[in-house]
Amino acid sequence: MRDVALAVLEREGRYLLQRRAGSNPVLPGLWEFPGGKVEAGETIRQALARELSEEMGLEMRDAWPLPILEGPVRLHPFRVEAPGAPRTPLAWGWFTLAEIRRLPIPPANAALLRLLGGA
Repeated sequence: MRDVALAVLEREGRYLLQRRAGSNPVLPGLWEFPGGKVEAGETIRQALARELSEEMGLEMRDAWPLPILEGPVRLHPFRVEAPGAPRTPLAWGWFTLAEIRRLPIPPANAALLRLLGGA
């Protein structure tokens, strides 16, 4: 099973999401929590830090694990502290849980939303 690290960044009751490129062959145009696949030889935390740096230009200061979510992939969400503004060509924004519920998101992220209290 594929392991995926996800960053849950919250500021003032809003969560950071990014929008996948419309040209992406996997889940094009959906909004999601930043993160990505764990590569061979990486720990989950290393993958999380790498993905935040590569995708968002953010430096992870600290991370606290949330419950693992099993599905087609195994999601490893973390509450993350990463100051600064994202630097990415992808669309991104800060959304309340209510706003996230109205966005097109991957089914696996819906489980995370429920975990955060947005169901």
